[in-house]
Amino acid sequence: MLVKYQNRIMALPMLCMIIILLSACCFDEQKNETSNVNPKVQSVETVSVTRGNLTPTVSAHTTIIPALDFVLCSSVEGTFEACSSAGNKITEGGVIGKVSEEEIKSPVDATILSIISSNESVPKNYPLATAKYTGFALNIEAENFLKILPENAALKAKFQVVDGVGPTEAIAVVVPVSENAESTLQCLIGKDIDVKPGQSATVVITAETRKDVLLLPLSVIAGRQGKGMVTVINDGKQIQTEVMLGATDGAYIEILSGVNEGDTISSIPPNLDPRSNL
Repeated sequence: MLVKYQNRIMALPMLCMIIILLSACCFDEQKNETSNVNPKVQSVETVSVTRGNLTPTVSAHTTIIPALDFVLCSSVEGTFEACSSAGNKITEGGVIGKVSEEEIKSPVDATILSIISSNESVPKNYPLATAKYTGFALNIEAENFLKILPENAALKAKFQVVDGVGPTEAIAVVVPVSENAESTLQCLIGKDIDVKPGQSATVVITAETRKDVLLLPLSVIAGRQGKGMVTVINDGKQIQTEVMLGATDGAYIEILSGVNEGDTISSIPPNLDPRSNL
């Protein structure tokens, strides 16, 4: 009996050793299986291409200045007929002239500084007159914003003065007479608004809402100006795809071509996903 008991005691260390070895083998096997997983095929967060409405928006932090002279342009091609002359004062909505019966109106009370002669044949968007608004304004660089807008798009603006008035609507958005006139917008401030030159303000300019357009979050796109790249997920494969870009509201962007409604897109833009370099 004593011999059997001694044999069992001697067998216990051997049994424990076998259990430890088996456990180690299982752990190594699981570790190997984990290390062999291809990080490129791990699941990724995705978004879908959707349809919806989008209001083109641009914003910037700028400084209040005395308003620059601004330009009044033809909205159509045709022959210009002047209804005012240099030095005349004109009220908001006043007609300065016509191009092919299309009236050209001043958006604010202003003084006409110069105007082209009547019977001149002009193309669309041709400068017809310069005018002066005696008040304050906020200028904003908006080259990319203007590129995606139709000609003569109606624009609205609001501004918030730092530690001051606002949010307040600008009375008009015009094109100033400046070296960068093609890429600059000037938001005119009402004369009844208590501001002074040098104050800082945030300006938000919006255009007419675009309806039923393809949309994606800006965060999933690499690139911003005209074209970009997204990663389309199709049958488990990641396909880098070029897309043409339209207007943006700062959070979403209009997709003109490259993907379709319902397509699945990686939430990480191409070239920013660390797994693509493994």
